Amino acid sequence: MAPSSTPAKSGSFRPFVWIVVVALLLAAVLSGAWYYLAGQLDRAVRAGIETAGGEGVRIGCENQAVFGYPFRLGLRCDALDIDAPAKDFRADGGALRTAAQIYQPNRVVAELDGPLNVTAAGMPPFEVSWTLAQSSTSFWTEGLDHFALVLDAPKIALHQPAGARQPLVQSERVEVHARRRDQALDLAVSDTAVKLLAPDLAAVPVFDVAADLTVEGAANWLAGRREGRTLGEALAGKSGEIRSLRIALAGAAGSVAVSGPFSVDADRRISGDFAVAVENAEGVIATVSTVVPQLASLAGTIGSALGFLGRTENGRTTIALAVRSGEASLGIIRWKIPPLE
Repeated sequence: MAPSSTPAKSGSFRPFVWIVVVALLLAAVLSGAWYYLAGQLDRAVRAGIETAGGEGVRIGCENQAVFGYPFRLGLRCDALDIDAPAKDFRADGGALRTAAQIYQPNRVVAELDGPLNVTAAGMPPFEVSWTLAQSSTSFWTEGLDHFALVLDAPKIALHQPAGARQPLVQSERVEVHARRRDQALDLAVSDTAVKLLAPDLAAVPVFDVAADLTVEGAANWLAGRREGRTLGEALAGKSGEIRSLRIALAGAAGSVAVSGPFSVDADRRISGDFAVAVENAEGVIATVSTVVPQLASLAGTIGSALGFLGRTENGRTTIALAVRSGEASLGIIRWKIPPLE
């Protein structure tokens, strides 16, 4: 009689049994961890809303729910609104969705549906709309470490009586990036194909604007610990580097780019040594003179100075601009720069 093969089959089957057992255990652990973290997230959000309420700020998150099982952990609301009567501020938007991968909980992606209606002190009610609004935030030991925001096809309009809207500005895409680098804050902002729609600004051509800079000692701004009520007050006493601050008119109508180190004194007056690069100076001067007639004389004078003070290469003229405590000098041309607001 041939020997039975049952023991051999049983031995070869045993590893698969262990694999199934380990998989089931991992699934149970993952499920338990997800539901635990989901509960913690839900309670933390509710506690944050209650804390804000105690400080006079009401945050509404309609039909708040946690979702994403098993590999994502997210929070959603059917509608979001913020009301701070003491600061005369109110904003309400559409559905909010936030999510983080369960294996990378310190990186959170969020989307907000528009439009966003805002009422704030010192300005008329306005509306911001878009086709996509998405943000990404990364947290580390000192709090918020990186922030990014993308708005596709944003539009801003004023609310008028009887429900009418007055369009102000629209563009193709806005991007904002901010990151902590030691104690410094790196910022990069861009807005492409900007079109001003207000009747008195209809003469402004379509343009792109972009800024890339570092502010020393401002890393905690990401954690909401910015001093001062305005940006000018927050920058007082700070220094940094403008890698590029550029405005480019559509087509070949010209561009202006500024770069160099800067500092802001306690009175919010800026100082720095900047390189100003201009392409198609004639187009830039013509645009400035048309849009802001009161600056036409200064723009023409600066344009004339570019020819004999600047260095021209590949169609771009670069000139040195010195600013000391709010007084700018371009060769013998001098003018005042008001304190930062």
